[in-house]
Amino acid sequence: MERGRGAEGPDRGGGALRSRVIAIAVYLLLWAVGNVWISRYWAIIHRGELRVLVCVGKVEDIDSSQTVDQILKMRILTGPLRGMRVSVDNKFIGRPFVDRIISVGDKLFLQIPILSFDESGGIRFKKIYLGDYFRSGFILNMLGSFGFLLVLLGMKGVRAIFSLAISGAAMLFLLLPALIKGWPPVPISLAISVAVTLLTFFIVGGLNRKSLAGTLGTLGGLLSCLLLAYISSKALHFTGADVEFGFMKLGRILWRDQAMKGEMWDFRGILLAGMMIGALGAMMDVCMAISSAVDEVKKANPKIGVLQAIRSGLNVGRDVMGTVTNTLIFAYLGSDLTLFILPSILFPQAGKVYPFLRVINRESTAVEAVQGLAGTIGLVLAIPITAAIAGTLIGSKRKHREVVYE
Repeated sequence: MERGRGAEGPDRGGGALRSRVIAIAVYLLLWAVGNVWISRYWAIIHRGELRVLVCVGKVEDIDSSQTVDQILKMRILTGPLRGMRVSVDNKFIGRPFVDRIISVGDKLFLQIPILSFDESGGIRFKKIYLGDYFRSGFILNMLGSFGFLLVLLGMKGVRAIFSLAISGAAMLFLLLPALIKGWPPVPISLAISVAVTLLTFFIVGGLNRKSLAGTLGTLGGLLSCLLLAYISSKALHFTGADVEFGFMKLGRILWRDQAMKGEMWDFRGILLAGMMIGALGAMMDVCMAISSAVDEVKKANPKIGVLQAIRSGLNVGRDVMGTVTNTLIFAYLGSDLTLFILPSILFPQAGKVYPFLRVINRESTAVEAVQGLAGTIGLVLAIPITAAIAGTLIGSKRKHREVVYE
């Protein structure tokens, strides 16, 4: 029956265009709502008996020679004091890497200790302290731009955003609460990683053998990475407590907090879980690429068997391996680049060999090295695993007889 290929084409194209326009409109609306919500942030926090108003202010004028301090004329943008103009002192302490030169137009958090509330509910305060720069708006706009580009690609992009939202929600609302409650870090992280992978592949690629093969290949790579990370943590005596977080040792702070409560964090388990999750994204990318390639080869030549399908997956994997193996190494090296430079500045008389050896033997740095290497090795091992699984599942699929109506 010939009805319609000519008639269905325009309708299908018009429907796709309408779907894209609707998706873009909904996305822009959510983006605008997010910007409004973030721009109105304020809170009252308690520090013992003291109550502190945290709000956002914008610098409108600066009265300063910029030698000792800056007197900032600011307008409060959020909270019960919104619209009030205040003066805030930005003192310098003579350390260039600590002192902030603030400019007109900058937005910063303000911390206002509350003395009391007046009869009308207004806030009485004496001094205002500067907090961090208000960076959330810019970050949200970057995230929004990224999502907008995905939406422009069509429904595949919308599915990608949806899967990304699921991944973020799983990490924030499932993994973190489970770890805080004391659940075993490695099993719960592995289970959530596999669930996220499965949902992502099914959302983006559909419910088929290709997605199943990619998921199983990712699981094989994660288990390989986890095994290597576990062996390394034992051999190198990792505690998991020596983790850099700004200027604080996060692990020691958590240890003191839990020790007072009579509890203990499983730092080593959290460390292993972090290594595994750190490799998840790149591993999903590689495994899905191999699985999709095998599926396309099978569609192009339905007569190929399992061995030929596996060979095709391995050939694609070899090409991908040459570039993807750099992904994790450069990611972790880039995050610690300052750490590698710093010892050469602090110990110039010792040359370059001693500082590097000193740095690489610190637990926090060794963890980064092991994380990059274990993730990369797991990534390489995931290639033959995925090729074998995809070749078996997809290569053994028989071609269904197609009925063509004329």
